[in-house]
Amino acid sequence: MGALEPPHLILILVLVLIIFGPGKLPQLGKAVGDGLRELKKATGDDSAATPTSADISAATPLAPAIPASWTCQRCHAVVPATDRFCGVCGAAREVPAAVGNRTPVL
Repeated sequence: MGALEPPHLILILVLVLIIFGPGKLPQLGKAVGDGLRELKKATGDDSAATPTSADISAATPLAPAIPASWTCQRCHAVVPATDRFCGVCGAAREVPAAVGNRTPVL
C-alpha cells in the first residue's frame, strides 16, 4: 500500500476546502510557498532560491520590440499584430524576407 493514493489526496483537498473555504485558499497557498522558500533559505540551499530581478535583467538581453499593429498593403487599414489577415479586405499579411538566420515572428 502506498503512502498517499489519489483518493487520499482528494479527501485531504476536500477537507482543506471545507475548513478554510474557497476565499482563503490563495492566501494559504502563498503562506505555504513563503514558508518553503524561507526553509530553503535557512538551510543554505541558495541554488533553489528565486533569482532577483537584477540577476534576471543582467542574464537576459532585451528582446526586440514587437509592433502592436501592421498596415495592410492593399487597403491601408491598421490591423492588430496578432492577426494574419486584414479584417477589412481579407488580404494576407506580407512578411518581410528573413534576415540572416532569423525568421520573423507572426
